[in-house]
Amino acid sequence: MKEIGIREYADKYFNQDCFPGEHHFVAVYLLGKFKKIPDYINPDGTKGVCGDIVFGRKNSNRFFSVEVKIGRTSFCFSKNETNSWFVKKNGPFPNYLIALTRNRLFIIKWDKFSELFIKLVNPQLIDDPHGKSKSISEGDLLTEFAGDSFEINSADEDVINARFDKLNEEV
Repeated sequence: MKEIGIREYADKYFNQDCFPGEHHFVAVYLLGKFKKIPDYINPDGTKGVCGDIVFGRKNSNRFFSVEVKIGRTSFCFSKNETNSWFVKKNGPFPNYLIALTRNRLFIIKWDKFSELFIKLVNPQLIDDPHGKSKSISEGDLLTEFAGDSFEINSADEDVINARFDKLNEEV
């Protein structure tokens, strides 16, 4: 299968009426960036495992996970994610957040992202089974994480691949 670049992905799928979801982004773009096969691919949180792309077992010393978010200009978290990760602060936590918006690809260490999310969004306990957190925008992320983001229209896939090489060293 041919590897797709981020600009090609955005041009092909973001300009459609049917905006792609996390499953699509993980399958079509992200999995090709990792050098190991994940133990879990979990973009809808159905297995009770922390993160959307997971390497290792939950109780293993080698557990490594990535939370994936996608949105046109912002994204939010589910009830369970919000309550566990930001309100109650119960681990385990993902190691990284990879977020894709119409304009940017972000690859951010989770602990740094979590601090900013809590500061800006002030998440509250969600009781509604279908509830979601308030959104965080690409602009909010850009003010803090410009060095951890790639502009889609001018993205150099070699630079993105170098960033993923560093991420793969941690996996």
